[in-house]
Amino acid sequence: MKRDGAEVILHKENIKVGDIIKIVNGMDVPVDGFCIEANGVLADESSLTGESDHLQKETIAKCMERK
Repeated sequence: MKRDGAEVILHKENIKVGDIIKIVNGMDVPVDGFCIEANGVLADESSLTGESDHLQKETIAKCMERK
């Protein structure tokens, strides 16, 4: 994760608003946010929505382009 311009490793319970998180395969990230860079990111939102399907996530740039 990046905080104050430096890359650091923190426990997921210490994530704060504004942190940039580098997500790797299999990570459990308990946050709401947007993707700066992404390639094939799927999210399991079943604990929030009850839906069992994984959802494809796209970058903020692609979302704004579609808007």
